[in-house]
Amino acid sequence: MSKIFLSHTSKDKPFVRKLAADLRTYGHTVWIDEAEINIGDSLIGKIRDGLDMVDYVAAVISKDSLKSEWVNKELEIASNREIKEKRVVVLPIMIEHVDLPGFLEGKLYGDFSDENNYDEKLQLLLRTLGDSKKVEVMSKEEFDAVKHELEIAKQIIKQKDKDLNKVIHYTLQSKPDDLKESIENDNKHNPNFAPINNVYAFKLGPVSITLGYLLYVINKSALRGGHQIEVLLTLNNQWGDAKRMIEAYSDMINTKS
Repeated sequence: MSKIFLSHTSKDKPFVRKLAADLRTYGHTVWIDEAEINIGDSLIGKIRDGLDMVDYVAAVISKDSLKSEWVNKELEIASNREIKEKRVVVLPIMIEHVDLPGFLEGKLYGDFSDENNYDEKLQLLLRTLGDSKKVEVMSKEEFDAVKHELEIAKQIIKQKDKDLNKVIHYTLQSKPDDLKESIENDNKHNPNFAPINNVYAFKLGPVSITLGYLLYVINKSALRGGHQIEVLLTLNNQWGDAKRMIEAYSDMINTKS
């Protein structure tokens, strides 16, 4: 499959979009400015990148495009590539009968000026591009069915998130104020801990046990062979709370992986 840069002026967009869609249908990659350039990008830089990465530059020729400084600059760059690489790079696509500029004279062009001959000329262009194979496209009925299923899935996910947020909100509100303050502080420093803290953080006597604090204790215990929190967990019979917190965090990590 080939990569094609469509050099054109904005006034010829309707034709260009149709051609781009048809070329993509046959498996080719098409570079078209409205799809590739984002707000804030350097126009010159992005267009130069596009011209450098493609196999062909299809020049959409019309009265308006021949007056465009951008189109002429793009074709100048593409023509230099053609000379340097000693192969055909520029493919003239004529949508209006005009005199070709000097550097395009003598080239066989695709005459798309007559809409009735569009399909025939498209096949000639595809033959030039080579290795074209029409991509199987869903029927409208199949596409609508998929969209419907996706919409149902989105609603289910939205409802589940809503239900989960209710549970988290209720669980968080039922916690003591000092524990909520500790949760908020830990969540601020470790945003990824929030889903665990909001549900599983607990009080151990006067101490607030958040996931961040528990991981710190475990790490310190591993380095120094013990921590006073271990004694409190044993005395208060709250090892189960700590275990549930770690298991929930482990599940979250595995799911993201």
